[in-house]
Amino acid sequence: MKFFSLIHQIPAPSTFARKHYMTRYLNRSLFPLLPPGFWGIFALLPCIFYWSCSFDSKTNSDHKVYMDSIADSSNRLLDLGNYDAGIAYFDSAYQAIRHPGVGDRIRKYDFIGHSYYRKMGEYSNANKSLDTLLDILSTGDLRNEYIREYSAALFHKGDVLFDLKRYNEAYHYYYEGKIVAQKILNRCALSEYSYRLGMVSYRQGKYRAAAYYFRQCLGDQTYCEDNFATFAMKQELLANTALAYDKCGEGDSSLIYSHKALSFIKEKGGQFADRKNYLEMARGVIYGNQADVYARLGQFGTAEKLLKKSIQINSRKEFDMRDAQITLLKLGELYLNTNKMKEALLVTQQLKASLDTLKNKFVEIGYNKLCWNYYDKIQDDHKAYEFVQKYQFLKDSLEKENRKLVLADADKEFRQMEQQNRYNLLSKEYEQRKIYLLIAILFAVMALAILILIWQNAKTSRKNVSVLTLLNNQVTFQNAQMEQAMAELKQSNEDKDRILKVVAHDLRNPIGAISNISLILLEEAQFSKEHRELMELVKKTSWQSIEMINDLLSASLNNRPVEMSQEMVNASNLLMQCVDQLRFKINEKGQELVTNVKSDIELRADKVMLGRVWSNLIFNAIKFSPLGSTIYIDLDRKDETLQFSVRDQGIGIPENIKDKVFDPFTAAKRRGTSGEQPFGLGLSISKQIVEAHKGRIWFDSEVEKGTTFYVNLPIAK
Repeated sequence: MKFFSLIHQIPAPSTFARKHYMTRYLNRSLFPLLPPGFWGIFALLPCIFYWSCSFDSKTNSDHKVYMDSIADSSNRLLDLGNYDAGIAYFDSAYQAIRHPGVGDRIRKYDFIGHSYYRKMGEYSNANKSLDTLLDILSTGDLRNEYIREYSAALFHKGDVLFDLKRYNEAYHYYYEGKIVAQKILNRCALSEYSYRLGMVSYRQGKYRAAAYYFRQCLGDQTYCEDNFATFAMKQELLANTALAYDKCGEGDSSLIYSHKALSFIKEKGGQFADRKNYLEMARGVIYGNQADVYARLGQFGTAEKLLKKSIQINSRKEFDMRDAQITLLKLGELYLNTNKMKEALLVTQQLKASLDTLKNKFVEIGYNKLCWNYYDKIQDDHKAYEFVQKYQFLKDSLEKENRKLVLADADKEFRQMEQQNRYNLLSKEYEQRKIYLLIAILFAVMALAILILIWQNAKTSRKNVSVLTLLNNQVTFQNAQMEQAMAELKQSNEDKDRILKVVAHDLRNPIGAISNISLILLEEAQFSKEHRELMELVKKTSWQSIEMINDLLSASLNNRPVEMSQEMVNASNLLMQCVDQLRFKINEKGQELVTNVKSDIELRADKVMLGRVWSNLIFNAIKFSPLGSTIYIDLDRKDETLQFSVRDQGIGIPENIKDKVFDPFTAAKRRGTSGEQPFGLGLSISKQIVEAHKGRIWFDSEVEKGTTFYVNLPIAK
């Protein structure tokens, strides 16, 4: 039909420069009180400076979120045609960063080159800015550190070269971008490559290939971050796939994808309430494309309604006026084909007025063809001839410009680059194989040398076998003797332990009786001063003897692993028992004992052994504290552990013996403040008992100020 001959001259609604509607239109909600001009942006500068300060805690660090935000806002101004305001806003916001990082500089040159200069149509300046960006990324290891940005920069460089009609160079950068995206195994980055293949194929008239690449890109987009940019790209890909199928003559497939695009906008668009204008514009573009299919199917009424609906949306201020112009052309052709001449004339007048406001070479060609067809139908040959001449001139000019694009076989270029890349990889593999071969030869020579040495050593070894056999027999005999001696020593040690325990146990009972008798006599009998002193000496000596016997009974812990019984022990009750046993000693030295039990805790432990540890530590605090001093005992739960501590105000532990206090029979023994006899076993035994409970014992001490011992034990669940 004659109607469609004009439409084939019109490009896709999403041009090769990737006109994302996400950056084409400034949502007024962002600047509700400001004019779109240059001076309005300065009302935001205090906020920008305040916001940027929060990003400067680390010198020369990147501010990705902030940079993405100002780039998005600046792009909205650029898409409205406010180029001075857009670049001024970006520069001011960027200057607010006191210490911009490398990533900030990368995003700056990417914005200036790919967004500002391209939208201005200054492709040479855009090319220079992107060259600067690639130079930065080539410094040191930045290409690997910012590999995702490097991939995007290669694609953007290809876009600018395409704008400059240097198509083969553009294809080279697209392919390099693909290789980098494959290295980082990023399907989202690879979608940039398939998108450009789709747009190139569409521009070259390879619509079926374009549909394939658009669908491939749509699949890759599922791996991208879920944000507005991804949403905009997905709906654009659905719409472009529908348009490509329409160009192939597959109307059913085209309608399926266009309805998918509208459903996608309806389902997902609600997440972006601040982008209502974008959603409306996207629907308007799809309505216009759907009208082509319905017109081809002969459903002119449906086509007319969709075209009018599309024009009503995108002819509004700050909407997509270029798409509205294209849709007007379609409507004019529809009226001509349905013989609605008055309506067709009105459309030509509207197009003329819009072209005075917004120049569009493609629309201008379509306008002249529409006027030619109109005047041809009303048989005004003079006017028809005038417009056909203009149409033919503009069409020839456009075809001349596009001839270079059509002749630049993208598939061939990409195949050649793929072959070159494979050749390079094979060359590297060949070099690696050469290196491996040399290494293998070197190892073979070394192996031969080793075999010769082994053979020579074997000859020598045979001579020494008899000597070695003799020596081995001697060693075996000596080992047998040593094992027998060790067994006898072990048995002797066990016999010694048994005898020691029996003797110590038998001694403890009478000495304990002596201690109790002396205590009773001191309390009830009336002694002379001299006799009382002697009795006091008996009592003190008997207690010291009992303490030594207890240490001797536990001394065997130093020679073999500790075996502990397991029972549930109430920690606070056990502590009170230990304190009561030592109450007489505390009273004897006039000391005060402050106990702070913060929680009632039960743990699985050996009650006797644990009581021994706490008694030793409390007795040491009493022993090394001056008369009348205060001793503090704390018992508390720390997470899943029990912590016991005893703090005194005594003589402290000097630095030179701190690492020896836990040694058995240590030489770092000292008398107590009242001359108490030291034995050097208590702390060593206490440490072994604590560690057998899988706990920890340690201390803090300062000379003449006091010592604090800590015991930390796990609380079994």
